[in-house]
Amino acid sequence: MTIFDILALTACAVGAGLGGYAFINPGWASRLVRLVPMEGKKEGPSEFRATLGLLFFGAHAFAAWALVTSQAGADMAAATLGAAWLGSSVGRAVSLYVDNTVSRLNVFNVFFEFTLGCALFSPLLLG
Repeated sequence: MTIFDILALTACAVGAGLGGYAFINPGWASRLVRLVPMEGKKEGPSEFRATLGLLFFGAHAFAAWALVTSQAGADMAAATLGAAWLGSSVGRAVSLYVDNTVSRLNVFNVFFEFTLGCALFSPLLLG
């Protein structure tokens, strides 16, 4: 296992941790992303548990398993998640300018998402 695998595993742990906690506590996930369910609709918590919860958990846990067990394509699995995080970072960076959403949290999140994306890409590009 290389340092790049360890970086990717760390990023997987962060992504899976965010997802696992969002599944357990959808109210926290709602506050984290600054979104609230629509008034009078009861599906909101289900959406937070599903998309920000187990979708994140499952994808990151699978990539971590693939890396740890040296599965064929493990670096590509991690890089696919890296592409998603990098895309999120780019989308947020564009929003800083286009939508005038500059805030300390948004700037932090641009770097957070960029860092996770790079860490997840590292086994494919550098390993």
